[in-house]
Amino acid sequence: MTEVTKSWLYGGASVWLTICQTKSQETTAYPSLKFVSPRKTHLGARHLTVRDQDKQVRKTMSDSVGQYLNEIGMVPLLNAQEERELSQIIEAGAAARARKEAGETGREIERPIRAAARAKDRFIRSNLRLVVSVARRYPLPPGMELLDLIQEGNLGLEHAVDKFDWRKGFKFSTYATFWIRQAIGRALDQKASLVRLPGDRSASLRAALRAVSGNGDELDEEHARLHRLTTPTSLDRTIGDDDSNELVDLLPDSTPGPELQVMAMAENDRALSLLDVLDSRARYAVEQRFGITDGRKRSYREVGEELGVTAEAARRLVKRAVTTVRERASEYSDVA
Repeated sequence: MTEVTKSWLYGGASVWLTICQTKSQETTAYPSLKFVSPRKTHLGARHLTVRDQDKQVRKTMSDSVGQYLNEIGMVPLLNAQEERELSQIIEAGAAARARKEAGETGREIERPIRAAARAKDRFIRSNLRLVVSVARRYPLPPGMELLDLIQEGNLGLEHAVDKFDWRKGFKFSTYATFWIRQAIGRALDQKASLVRLPGDRSASLRAALRAVSGNGDELDEEHARLHRLTTPTSLDRTIGDDDSNELVDLLPDSTPGPELQVMAMAENDRALSLLDVLDSRARYAVEQRFGITDGRKRSYREVGEELGVTAEAARRLVKRAVTTVRERASEYSDVA
């Protein structure tokens, strides 16, 4: 076990914070935070002025992540024996809850249920630092903060506490890490990006980003394409060697220009002139069917109701009218 001690001066008293790093072959290494007595002294604190120490303390206290770490650091960790004992209490509470749902009542039912709730609360609080250590390994996507990943990981931790089997002899941290990673991974798949990727593609992209330390420029072609899909960018982003242009300058304008509007008006006038060869009834049927007058296309049933005929009769009327217009248009093109 290695310890790194940091100190701050707050309110006239020194606040000492020791960060312990535990490494084991059976467990996932994660940092644990604990407070040491303010009466202890440290030579390193002399190198910082009171103003610098006060700034550090204010920054730490204002940081929500730092405050959360300070709070969970006050909860002692569990050893293997305590994990087994709490798991047994939780298991007994689950059995008592099942008996209660079956209709049994009495103090012998309520007492283990309350004890299981207290044991589960202690079990979760003692392993919150494991969630933080796992969540810090993931690159933060736009729109999400570290506390969001920690919150999702805490849900996985709660699920791991419910399913932990103390009889198999494993450390809880080894078992819970899987559920914490799964909960965080699902949250990233569903909430991290506007473009939702399949679970396997998203997991592959996260692994690739961890391998390159979050640098998207070093990804291979397939993962780079997925990274571009899930990473939003600003239209005001500068591009080019001299940063003289913006991305919005390279996007095409979908608004039709004056020449396109003039051509569209000419084609519309030509189409209307071709309809002059039809009688009033056939022309009205064509205009209603294709929405020439108001832009709203009608079905054959609606056209037939307006003309007082069936939908099939309206279809045949429109078909004959379209054939006549096409023949006249071909004659105009041959003359031209």
